[in-house]
Amino acid sequence: MKLIRAIIRPEKALELKDILSGSGYHGINTTDCHGYGESKKIVKQIYRGKSFEQRADAVKRTELELVVPDNKVDNVIRTIRNIAVTNHGADGRIYVFSMNDSVHIHSGEVHLGDASEKELKDEL
Repeated sequence: MKLIRAIIRPEKALELKDILSGSGYHGINTTDCHGYGESKKIVKQIYRGKSFEQRADAVKRTELELVVPDNKVDNVIRTIRNIAVTNHGADGRIYVFSMNDSVHIHSGEVHLGDASEKELKDEL
């Protein structure tokens, strides 16, 4: 399993979430964030139909996180790139992390990266 973190333009987030959830990826977390990339310059932003210019070190972005099976990573990355790309540059970045396991807070079930499950024991 892989954790994919994509930092994209906010105006692309809703369309990307709709396409990913339509493809069966429902556990998508989003966070509003600000930041800058390699170029600290003035960039043109289009947000909710309005165009404005802003310094690149103060650019609004949306961060999406989702967990994907290893065999679907390339497909999800390709989908993110196809939706999030613009002709303006500074479109964001995609990070891919290995994920060993996850734990359900309510039940304590552990989901290992190899898709097997085991019960979490209290060791405190």
